[in-house]
Amino acid sequence: MGKRNKWRKSMVLALTLAGGLLFNTVQPTVVHAEETSQQMIDKKAKVDTEVKKLHEELTKLQKEIDEKVKVFNKVQADIKEVDANIVDTKKRIEQRSTILSDRMAAYQAQDNTVGTYLNAVLEARSLADLMDRVVAVKTLMDADQELVDQQEADKANLEKQKTTLDEKQKELQKQFQELQQKESEMEVKKAENEAKSLALKAQIATKQEEERLEAERKAAEEEAARLRALQATTPVVQATNSNDNNNNSNDNNNNNNNNANNSSKANDVKSPQNVVVGSGSGTASSGDAISTAKQFLGRSYVWGGSNPSTGFDCSGLVQWSYKQAGVSLPRTASQQYLATQRISASEARVGDLVFFSYGSGVAHVGIYLGNNTMIDAQNKGVVIESLDWWNQYLVGFGRIQ
Repeated sequence: MGKRNKWRKSMVLALTLAGGLLFNTVQPTVVHAEETSQQMIDKKAKVDTEVKKLHEELTKLQKEIDEKVKVFNKVQADIKEVDANIVDTKKRIEQRSTILSDRMAAYQAQDNTVGTYLNAVLEARSLADLMDRVVAVKTLMDADQELVDQQEADKANLEKQKTTLDEKQKELQKQFQELQQKESEMEVKKAENEAKSLALKAQIATKQEEERLEAERKAAEEEAARLRALQATTPVVQATNSNDNNNNSNDNNNNNNNNANNSSKANDVKSPQNVVVGSGSGTASSGDAISTAKQFLGRSYVWGGSNPSTGFDCSGLVQWSYKQAGVSLPRTASQQYLATQRISASEARVGDLVFFSYGSGVAHVGIYLGNNTMIDAQNKGVVIESLDWWNQYLVGFGRIQ
């Protein structure tokens, strides 16, 4: 019996010790799990804060662009108002010119104007009639002088309106270029922040999500790197005279060596340049795209517009027109530049895309029509225009593959 009790006591003691050991081994795991969970919560909160900062950075840049868009739209409205005033002034001048021409013709049919008025006075049949005729003659002479004065005033006003219009159009061009430049910078920032955001999110993702986010991050970083490189070292085509075709190969070599210098000097160019441009025939799809783009000739330029219901900006017009022809293109001018095959100006054919920069990044794009012309959406709206003026900003041509 005593042995049995001792055995029981030994078993209880052993179980107690085992339980204590078990408790001691599990307890730290629980504490560790709680700490890990809290760490993950803290980490997620930190990641969310960083991602939010990235979004806020883009929001701030977008607000800056929106403010510039407001200024751009205001200048556009001012130009329309000045245009309307010019039309009205011209109409008044034309109508008044007709009246004055008729008067002059009537006077010239008489010996002289004074004689006409004098005869009217001398033919009076009474003193009362004489007074009436004198008043009438004076009224006519005053009316003629008033017409002349009004005509001179409107002509002077017309010159002022034309000067104002010219200033407004220059201001619109400046705002247009600044907006395009800002969009190019915004595009780079979006790509960079997207890559950063994906990297942050991968830190708190599951294994399966982490693999997906990692792939997306790499793609975003590659896109950001390409856009950043394009922003930093946009090549500007060297000007070549059309009479120097024999020297084209040497000129092309010089172009490659001088790209970096040309990029920094793009804004310093003040006059158009001669560039040798090809005019090869286009493809069926490019023909369809051009036909679509021509439907919108005369439409006002709309910042960020990418379809007929909103209107078009430059890259929006290109993207929409080619989409109707069954060709998919990215949204912005820089992305379209990266998505097309580089070709020389002399190889350009109808339907190729032509790209421009104001110093850094690709900021403008049009569809080449051959014969040194393109169709594009610019500050004056959707137009067909010569490349002569644009050559000072020319980056190069891209072929849709």
